Amino acid sequence: MHRSSLKSSLLAAVLAASWALPLSVSAEKPAEIYSHEHRESHTTTRTESSTRTSSSTTSTHTSSSVSVDKEGTAGILGGFLVPNPNRKVPGLVRTARESHLAPVFAGRDSKGLWGLWDARGREILAPRYKSLEAASQGLLEAREGKKELLYFTREGLPAQAPSDPAALTAFRENGRWGFRDAEQRTVLAPVYKEVRADFSEGIAFVVNAQGKSVAIDTRGRELFAAPYDQVFPFRDGLAETRRTVRSFNWASLASVALGAALWDQNVYMPDQPLSLTWDGVKRGYIDSSGQVIVDDRNDAVFPMTLWGTFVKDKGELWFVNRQGRVLFGPGKYDIDGGGLDEQEGLAAVRDKGTGKFGIVDISDGSLRLPFAWDGVQFLGQQRMLVKEGNLSRLVSEATGQVLRTWQQPVTLTPFGSQAETTWVREGKTWQLMDRDGNLLSVQVPADVTQTASFQGQAAPAKGKQGWGLIDAQGSWLVQGLKEVHSL
Repeated sequence: MHRSSLKSSLLAAVLAASWALPLSVSAEKPAEIYSHEHRESHTTTRTESSTRTSSSTTSTHTSSSVSVDKEGTAGILGGFLVPNPNRKVPGLVRTARESHLAPVFAGRDSKGLWGLWDARGREILAPRYKSLEAASQGLLEAREGKKELLYFTREGLPAQAPSDPAALTAFRENGRWGFRDAEQRTVLAPVYKEVRADFSEGIAFVVNAQGKSVAIDTRGRELFAAPYDQVFPFRDGLAETRRTVRSFNWASLASVALGAALWDQNVYMPDQPLSLTWDGVKRGYIDSSGQVIVDDRNDAVFPMTLWGTFVKDKGELWFVNRQGRVLFGPGKYDIDGGGLDEQEGLAAVRDKGTGKFGIVDISDGSLRLPFAWDGVQFLGQQRMLVKEGNLSRLVSEATGQVLRTWQQPVTLTPFGSQAETTWVREGKTWQLMDRDGNLLSVQVPADVTQTASFQGQAAPAKGKQGWGLIDAQGSWLVQGLKEVHSL
């Protein structure tokens, strides 16, 4: 019997039993929800505030230290990956709307003009646009020369600009701002010095006649003070705030650009796995009553996910849900180099003491895989790659079953939206693989040098003729483009 299989057989019972124990290794921490008045004097969400005027405190789970046999965890994954049967995926409006969009590709030709192709590689819009990008409500926006923006459906049909008939839009008159409805009737007179964030979910942020930053409703009633350096429209019940950082360095600028690339507010696709990194933005979150869910004065806060967000302050990391309750941590952990499978509610977190990765179920804060692995890469479609030394294992997130093992370092591209196929690279050799770990008996063109995720039945790839699209049979569908990316 193979040594790895023998270890699995002998230690499965031990590890499955340890799954029932609380595996977080940090001390109990109160979970606090602050009112907006908490900002008057800074204390982070890690400690109780002595200036708190209205807050509630609840207790998170009591944690205990668990010794996990490293030799054993190397041979078994399944016992730690049984899904929580009581977990419910948050039914957020924006997520429900954006997560089922048909995948399409924008491509730039040799003349620098953009066109559109569907997930089968069929041309939808011929290359003639100066720009072609995703817009809100699942639409696409294009610019032809200096003309106004044009809007299209994902089938390439002309469309009206995205709008909400019930939303109020800002207008300026005599140096002051007001709001009108869709019929251009004045609903709120122009009395505001500034509009800081447009109406969304019935709330806007403005600077009133007295020069104070406040939130207002559609009747103009002031709801709460909003003394933030920056504030953004509400999304699914939360608004992001930001604190201006007055120092500047190129590293911070690069990290902000990376964060923006990973987290597009217009097209939000939780089925796409993300690499975790701190983007340098000093953000926080408030709810619709003005209570601070996450303080923007913490050292670092990750963008809000379906389940909540990671917070880092004074060398410790924790995860809070969308109501501000601490589910995991605090402890000497970090997310750099980890990953996020938002759809499945899983995050790969690194133990700073050992440098090893584990998997946290961010729906409840439980540890689904112990901190014993050299790397964890989420691939989408309920698949992940777990690394230990030179060994790489393709694992089912649903069952913990090891679907394929590589004895040498290997690179896997995540599965894209509605994709059943992905790329495998060993050395300089490219192959195609299905979700079950089977390598497909197709010949990938020898000139392929770069690839990106399959979206539906096609994937961007670069060959001798430039970028194009390849199908799951290894055949070129489109060639000769300067650039291709999915929208």
